[in-house]
Amino acid sequence: MSMTAPLPDADVIIIGCGPSGMAAAVTLAEAGRSVIVLDMQPAPGGQIFRSLEANLCDTSPAGQSLLAALGPAYQAGTDLIRRFRACAEIDYRPQTTVWEVRPDGTVGWLQGMNAGYVRGRQVLLAHGAMERPVPFPGWTLPGVMTAGAVQTLLKAGHLKPSGRIVLAGTGPLLLLLANQLHQLGIKPALLGRTDRLSDSVRASRHLRPDGLLPLVKGLGWLGRLKLAGVKSVTGLENLAAHGAQNVESVSFTTGGKRQTLPCDLLIVHDGIVPAIDIPNAAGLRLQWDGPNASWRPATTPDGLGASTLPPELSAGPCVLRVTGDARSIGGADAAIAHGKVAAQAILTELDHGAGPSGDALRAVGKALSVRPFLDAAFPPGLSHSLPDDDTIVCRCEELTAGNLRAKIRSGFQNMDALRGESRCGMGPCQGRSCMVTAARLLQDETSAAGCPPTFRGRPPIRPVPLGAVATLSGLDPRATIRLTLEDKPENGTEDTVDAPAE
Repeated sequence: MSMTAPLPDADVIIIGCGPSGMAAAVTLAEAGRSVIVLDMQPAPGGQIFRSLEANLCDTSPAGQSLLAALGPAYQAGTDLIRRFRACAEIDYRPQTTVWEVRPDGTVGWLQGMNAGYVRGRQVLLAHGAMERPVPFPGWTLPGVMTAGAVQTLLKAGHLKPSGRIVLAGTGPLLLLLANQLHQLGIKPALLGRTDRLSDSVRASRHLRPDGLLPLVKGLGWLGRLKLAGVKSVTGLENLAAHGAQNVESVSFTTGGKRQTLPCDLLIVHDGIVPAIDIPNAAGLRLQWDGPNASWRPATTPDGLGASTLPPELSAGPCVLRVTGDARSIGGADAAIAHGKVAAQAILTELDHGAGPSGDALRAVGKALSVRPFLDAAFPPGLSHSLPDDDTIVCRCEELTAGNLRAKIRSGFQNMDALRGESRCGMGPCQGRSCMVTAARLLQDETSAAGCPPTFRGRPPIRPVPLGAVATLSGLDPRATIRLTLEDKPENGTEDTVDAPAE
């Protein structure tokens, strides 16, 4: 008995429609390849260019004020989005959640109450990055938000914060957001940075000519904030949020002194790291990025990933590539440049061509040249120290660091055992917010060295309604073969059919 594998639905499936995903899709489509783009958001742009089309069409004074505050770097995505929209060869599917990815190019999708599978000869993961999780006392209180969440409300909801606003953390995004709020007429009560002048001095040895422009931008932001009278401190430590039903005040240590400020909105940011939920669930090899205290996919320069699944669980070679900030944090320019490189590599794989051009690879290197300076100038701060026992680590299951330490000390000393016993990482976020802290706690308690372990990824990556699962489309008929007790030969000598394992 044999069954034929389903035919591919497209030459390439791209997951994510930010700068790298759009750049890759346009490159592939213009080369005559069929492309399916799956994206959770309602419009192209990703986080960097979120709602750009709608905001460009808003001619009201408030809309024009917002565009001016978001700056030219935000509007720089206009041409790319227009080119993406103009490509008829791109099958763009917005508001579509990806809940499974397999190394052989099979992708599980969900749109409303409809779900199914599509298959690509190649798959490109362009799903972007996330803000580094920062568990600290009070971080789950209403009124504590990340910088990225505030930017989303600005760009997509046209909602401006009010009241006593404190920004705390490190990184260019924190400075950019503080400057954007100032341009919108909102004066933060405090900009508290965990980085210090000494970090920037040590980082100066990494400066290259191509990295001077971002440095000049950052100095301009700081200068404008100082002229506006925004209070700023550096070397902030031991941040805590306080309040009953919502945040009412914040406390922190700087210069050896403990301070407390009234606060209505605490905006935190501790840097950006690649989102590894899809690569991890797809079984791709990950590597630990020590300076950034985060994982990232282990790939070739053109983004090809390596599957960790054993041969008996693989239906063929790994056809997954990773691009943009999902591979290495670099911002819009680097994401666009690498999206083109990944697309050229895919065309080589499909057409046996020459591969990415030297110019394309050099463009990636140029865009990423500032990264060593930024990594050294803005080291992890809020997440640098492990949380105390009373601090919640897994907000889905309301587990504290003390809960996890107790489980580890009682013998649950690998990540999957810890998850199974405590349910850490089994909530809606599937470990996106808690896995790195749990791994660091495990390493600390066991005095283990090397790369911190991850939970073993498995689908669904994101919650899927049971009703959608019951009516899945695009199933591989080979995956439906199951041997029952009646099918098994009594003497064990008859021929059987083995279905490929999923």
